[in-house]
Amino acid sequence: MYSKIFKYIVILFCFNCGSLLAKPITVVTEYLPPFQIKKEDGSLGGYSTAVVNRLFELTNLRSKVFVLPWARAFLMAKKEPNILIYSMIRTKERESQFQWVGNLQTQHFHLWGLKKNFNQPLASLDEAKKYRISTSKGYSSAYFLKENGFTNVLLTARDTQNVGMLYKERVDIISGPALLLKYMVSELGYDPSQLQRLHEVKALNKDMSIAFSKDTDPKLVRRFKVAFNYLEKTGELAKIKRQWGITKY
Repeated sequence: MYSKIFKYIVILFCFNCGSLLAKPITVVTEYLPPFQIKKEDGSLGGYSTAVVNRLFELTNLRSKVFVLPWARAFLMAKKEPNILIYSMIRTKERESQFQWVGNLQTQHFHLWGLKKNFNQPLASLDEAKKYRISTSKGYSSAYFLKENGFTNVLLTARDTQNVGMLYKERVDIISGPALLLKYMVSELGYDPSQLQRLHEVKALNKDMSIAFSKDTDPKLVRRFKVAFNYLEKTGELAKIKRQWGITKY
């Protein structure tokens, strides 16, 4: 184990001996507690942000971070070179569109409603088609619903809008992982105990990852991959997860 760790340290050291990029790397993301949160001082924090910041420390590179609506962040990373994006669900469709650095967390997606409207889970995914559903534009859930014949779908700019519409009963169902909804619902001032887990959408159970745009220099991407592997092998990634209370759901 120690020999492998030493190998990563040597590689990172060699990377840092070379010339650095003249400009900081553009980083795009969205607010998504507990992965990306807006701290009291206005700065960006959260579990995924802590990991990304550590990667920049290890690679000795600079970043310029933009917190944007997800659809805009995704479009930038899809079209422009040298863009790092996180936390992004890694889907089959996106596999060849980006260069992937590492897995931050595996997400298990469910459909959710309010307990006062659903006293038990749905028997099947098709049963959800008769209800009003909202999800965020550009999310993998939006593509999934469209491909599977859901027609009563409202697309929003942010997850917070979906939560608000659910609790105001403007829609019947929203989708998302339990961990994300736990934080989001509480932060918006709603009661998470009112949520009813309706159905697990196993097709949406994906890795939440860090990635670079497709036209990014492969040498730069490898630099970050080595740094990410270093975090995994040394146990530092697991330590950051514990610090932010990131558990399996």
